[in-house]
Parts: sequence; C-alpha cells; structure tokens
Amino acid sequence: MTVNQKIFSSLKKSKVFSLNKHPITRTALAFPLLEKSRFSCLPDSSVYPGRNFTTTRYESAALKKLDKVASHAHEEVPAITDEDTKMFIDEPASHLVSKTSSTNPVVLLFGWAGASHKNLHKYSSIYLEAGFTTVQFILSTRHIFRDTDQIPELMSKVMDQMGQHGLLDRPMYIHCLSDTGVMCYQGLDIASKQRSTMRRLNIQGVVWDSCPGPYPEVTLSRISAFLIVNWLCCMKDKLGVVQSFHSSYRLLLDRGWPNLLRRWQGKPVTLNMMNGIWCGHFGRDHHHPLVPELLLYSNKDFYLPYKYLEKEVLAVKEENGVNFTAMKFDGSPHVAHLKYHKKKYESKVRAFVDGNVNTVEETEE
Repeated sequence: MTVNQKIFSSLKKSKVFSLNKHPITRTALAFPLLEKSRFSCLPDSSVYPGRNFTTTRYESAALKKLDKVASHAHEEVPAITDEDTKMFIDEPASHLVSKTSSTNPVVLLFGWAGASHKNLHKYSSIYLEAGFTTVQFILSTRHIFRDTDQIPELMSKVMDQMGQHGLLDRPMYIHCLSDTGVMCYQGLDIASKQRSTMRRLNIQGVVWDSCPGPYPEVTLSRISAFLIVNWLCCMKDKLGVVQSFHSSYRLLLDRGWPNLLRRWQGKPVTLNMMNGIWCGHFGRDHHHPLVPELLLYSNKDFYLPYKYLEKEVLAVKEENGVNFTAMKFDGSPHVAHLKYHKKKYESKVRAFVDGNVNTVEETEE
C-alpha cells in the first residue's frame, strides 16, 4: 500500500469522508476544511479572547485524526539531481572585457519562482554588455515550497560547479529576483560558512529586485494560493498533471495543513526557513559593511508592499548603516520593473556597479 493509499484509508476510517453527509472526494481533499461551517473547532478561544467557538468531540477527533495522519505522512526528501543544480554561464564578448579573465566580475542571477532562463537572460544582458560574466540559476519548485532545508546543500554543489569554472575567486555581484532569489543567496551564504570558504566569495554588491518580502500569513486563502502557484510552477517544470497534483498535495500535507493547525492553536508557524530564518528576514537584516546594496521596488507590487519595504526594510538598513541605494518605480508589477521601465532599470543597475550612495529615488511617468 502506497503512502497516499494509507492516508486515504486512515481518513476513511476516521469518517472524515462523510462529515455532515457531504462526501469528500480525493480532489477536494487537497483543500480540506475550506468551509468553516463544517468544523467549529478551529481556533482556541484562549488565543482569540472575546470570540465564542464551539467544539464537539466528533469534530475535534476528526481534526486530531487529520493532524496525526499528516504528521506521519512525510516522504523522504529526494536526493539532489543534476537537473536541480543546472546553471547557465554566459561570457561577454571579447571586445567588452577590459580585464583579465581571472579578475573579470561575475554576476549570480537568482530567478523568481516560475522563471525561465529565457526570462533571466534579459537581466543577464545588462551585465554582459558591461563586460561581466553571468551565472543564471533557478531553484526547482520542490526546493521553493517543500524542501527548503536542502537549499544550502544544493548551493554547495552549485559552488562546486562554479569552482570548476574558476569563478569563485573573482569579484562577484548577487542579483536576487523576488524572495526565491533571496533563498538562493541565503543558501549560498550558509553553504559558504559551512565550507569555511566565505573569504573566497569576494562579493562586491547585492541587487534586491522585488524583495525582500514580508513573512507570509498562514490563512486558508494564502495556502490555497500557494497550492495554485506550486501547481503552475510544477506544470512549467514539465512534471505533468499527475506529478504536479502530487507535489501540491504533498505541500498541503507537509507544510500547509500542519502550519494552519499551528496558527489556529496559537503556535508559531514555520515556512520556508533555513537555520530558523525566513529568507525575507535574511535580506532585511543583510549587513556587510563593505557590500553596497541596490533595492528595486514599485508602488504596485502585490507581493512586496512598498510601505512594508520602506518602513520595515529600508529603515532597518539605514539604522544599521548599510550602504544602499533604492529606487521606487511607478506602476510596475512584481518582478516586472525591467519590462515596464527598461531604460531606467538598466541605467540604475549599470550605475550601481560603479558607485553607490544612500538614496531613495522615485520614477515618474
């Protein structure tokens, strides 16, 4: 009997499938308890004073059964594959390189969830035209949503590949696109310290595009959104319908459902953390005295509210004495600032590699 069969068998025995005489199908199981009227034992009244919640023994037992099934349903984390560590290295045209290959800067471009290398090449072109070598890397879907703990190991293998190409000893820039890009950098930072090779990473600057973002809220609607995004990313990775559904189903059991229960119980939730740190907080608290930073954001980003970035990120960096430059674009969506403000974006990035000041600029259309 497979893991999935065991889960459904346990659920069926617990009578969850026939609550309120509304059978729950396998498809509907991917979004359990969306109807609060089915279960009145959601939060603990001690956590939400002033609100009345009723709990029946039957409903409480059903929830506990689901919690127990989910907690024992974790699959082993798959081994890292060559596909997981695939990266693309581009060298600038010979006439654009003014330095020897051993001192020519390298830019690590870390893509957003669902990005393609064709997408990243548009950003890579900015640096290639400046005479820089570029390395494009995109996290696999499973590492973004489920196997986050494995990212440092993954980035260690990426470093091995870079070392084979003689890239680790060269001046380096980091370009993070959304929090998925930040996860790559965070994993790289952890892997470097574990390998005692941090001194070899000569980081000259960090670009934060549409990041770092706030810690996500764990709600029914947010979990549903994450499942949909995971499904789309899996389909874009060409996993097929069955594997894409299975990935979202595992995400629900391994991350979504347990954290939703913890929130209802008033306990802290843990999502996509490495060494106990959320990637957005890693970016917020990133502070290396000799490493300048460029933050690119807009007033129309659904994922990264500009008020959050200005009050919770830029204010912290300014207080910590970080050498940063920030530009707020007008009207551009998440990770679409280059598309909507191509000339200004390219100009700002090109200027960043030459010099930096503590300023916040806004664009006007």
